[in-house]
Amino acid sequence: MKLMTALVNVALNLSIHQDNTQRQYEAERNKMIGKRANERLELLLQKRKELQENQDEIENMMNSIFKGIFVHRYRDAIAEIRAICIEEIGVWMKMYSDAFLNDSYLKYVGWTLHDRQGEVRLKCLKALQSLYTNRELFPKLELFTNRFKDRIVSMTLDKEYDVAVEAIRLVTLILHGSEEALSNEDCENVYHLVYSAHRPVAVAAGEFLHKKLFSRHDPQAEEALAKRRGRSSPNGNLLKMLVLFFLESELHEHAAYLVDSLWESSQELLKDWECMAELLVEEPIQGEEVMSERQETALIELMVCTIRQAAEAHPPVGRGTGKRVLTAKERKTQIDDKNKLTEHFIVALPMLLSKYSADAEKVANLLQIPQYFDLELYSTGRMEKVCLHPPDIFNVVAWLMLEKH
Repeated sequence: MKLMTALVNVALNLSIHQDNTQRQYEAERNKMIGKRANERLELLLQKRKELQENQDEIENMMNSIFKGIFVHRYRDAIAEIRAICIEEIGVWMKMYSDAFLNDSYLKYVGWTLHDRQGEVRLKCLKALQSLYTNRELFPKLELFTNRFKDRIVSMTLDKEYDVAVEAIRLVTLILHGSEEALSNEDCENVYHLVYSAHRPVAVAAGEFLHKKLFSRHDPQAEEALAKRRGRSSPNGNLLKMLVLFFLESELHEHAAYLVDSLWESSQELLKDWECMAELLVEEPIQGEEVMSERQETALIELMVCTIRQAAEAHPPVGRGTGKRVLTAKERKTQIDDKNKLTEHFIVALPMLLSKYSADAEKVANLLQIPQYFDLELYSTGRMEKVCLHPPDIFNVVAWLMLEKH
């Protein structure tokens, strides 16, 4: 197979030289008769002929190897040999797409998606990812996508997690290249994986969800809204979409899982605590739909989960292998996030507690927030300009408790 790959590289270079020679020949031939160099034309014709002969010879060798070896070995009894065949055909299609990226070759990868060994299925997905990454190749992949899309989507539930993760990433690439290629049912099949207990699967599904629902596709609209803050910012509507997705999933006890799944792809949205607080505290602007009690409860729950994730800098219980040592960069991000959330919620939390004082569920969730504050901010004097201090929060809580009685 490596010999075939070397021949493909030679064939590609010959093809490039042929194209260059042909352009030179056309340019020389189109010159006026008096300025045309006939000797150069003859040399270019001779060179073109030699290149074509070499190309034909190489292609005959490639056809012999492909039909004599690949066609038999891609379904070899030994999984490692099957994996090598699929890996190499992926290289050929990417390297020399004009010759190899067609259904005559793609079908072998499609058929092998059903291989009984996970390592072979994994090679198929990796080979396809290298093709779908290049959006210019999408037209050549259209027929293959229509034919094998259902199989690829079903592989997001593969029993081997490594295969499932790569299948989700491939579906995300397909979505990025052509949203029309995936049906609503296809998308739904990936959405629910954000609640998977296996974190790599969930994070890959979170990336898909982010691309589908939370990516802004209109640069002009994004630029117009970029200077707005709070509920009027682009994140206002995106947070409402997140709440609706969370409620429609009917897995309300797993808000922490949803936040963790989106953490790597949607941090800008999930850390927009100013926007979250404004959506909860302020009255809707004219023409804006009022959030229901259920939606407000969900937003508070999601907000608390984002605060925990930022402050603790590790996945929730049940995800991952427990706490790990943070890198210097991660530690700095954690400190910055704790400072940011402390400075914001030391002001916003009393207002939230006051507004929802009659709702025990909302208050219970909101009272989880102070444990994530960085109280060292106060001893250093960095919060002197803030009118509320830690005792003020607890005064509000005490007042709420007295009011209940």
